[in-house]
Amino acid sequence: MRLSSNRSTHVEFEGKNYLYFGGTNFLGLAQRPELIEAALAAFEKFGLSSGASRLTSGDNEELAGLERELAQFAASQSALVLPAGFLSNQAVVEGLDHKVDVWIAFAKAHASIHAALKHSKKEVLFLEDPECGAAADGLREHLGLTSRMRIGLFLEPIFPLKGRLASVCEIRARLAEKDILILDEAQSMGVLGENGRGAIEHFKLPPLNLIRTGTFSKAFGAYGGFVLADPDNLDLIRSRAASVGGSTSLPPAICAAARASIRLIENEPESNIQKLNANIIYLNRLLSEIDLASSKVPIFYQEASPRLAEIREKLLEEQIYLPSVSSYFSSSSQIGLRWTIQAAHSREQLDLLVESIKSFL
Repeated sequence: MRLSSNRSTHVEFEGKNYLYFGGTNFLGLAQRPELIEAALAAFEKFGLSSGASRLTSGDNEELAGLERELAQFAASQSALVLPAGFLSNQAVVEGLDHKVDVWIAFAKAHASIHAALKHSKKEVLFLEDPECGAAADGLREHLGLTSRMRIGLFLEPIFPLKGRLASVCEIRARLAEKDILILDEAQSMGVLGENGRGAIEHFKLPPLNLIRTGTFSKAFGAYGGFVLADPDNLDLIRSRAASVGGSTSLPPAICAAARASIRLIENEPESNIQKLNANIIYLNRLLSEIDLASSKVPIFYQEASPRLAEIREKLLEEQIYLPSVSSYFSSSSQIGLRWTIQAAHSREQLDLLVESIKSFL
């Protein structure tokens, strides 16, 4: 699918306009004029690119302001912004590899976590289902680790392929004080929690030994990655991670757009977080009436089947687009229909989606 235009809830491709239930623009902010105006103002001052890494001349006021505002929004002591969300987990591994004896992740974690762990010189182990707290029962004993070994564990609060919540509290309870929990909040920041502050707000997590990574390219509607942590760990990441020191910093215009997005989330919760949650609840009620699976997050998933493929094609004829997603773990799992909703979707649009699916079942 190659889009020729994208207006949040509607896209155009191959000359036709479609009601769109794809992507990860969960709060519908990517097309908001506030973001575009902020980006244009910074573009006029700084141009297109920052032009260098932060070690040389790539630092600027917009980037520093974004880190400051993000840390405040996310209730973190400090924040580090990177040029892409995919680099955030890599920066953590590069920066903190010396503080860990073994890294642990889930077998079906996002590709950025798998790619990041290839940069480690330490042992890497994989667990199975992140939706099940029992996966972490007797963590050290299960994996044959001694009590002296320091664990670095990557966990996604929202499993991105199927949109399920992980048992974050149960898994964290199995870690020792010397261990580090890294929450990949790419899907959950701006989505979970009453104010969109992510997993720490939703699960009421204390910040001790907790590092969060994420991206501005989903709920924030912008671009770039980030790491949220205490100043000591962030200093280690800044000084040790080649992905930080060797990469061109995020363009000022994009930083300005991300700052505008944070302000919109903070200042207009009723049209962002609250609207998104209301849409999730409303769509769940509609789906329950036709016996389709519900979700606690804006990612909805149905197992692959020939019937679903047929329904998707019929929806396309009705100019309603639902993605048919192929898993990057295709050897071990099949992905069927995986669609997302936004705060910007109206109830009439959700009604139309479900009525169309119902008519084809």
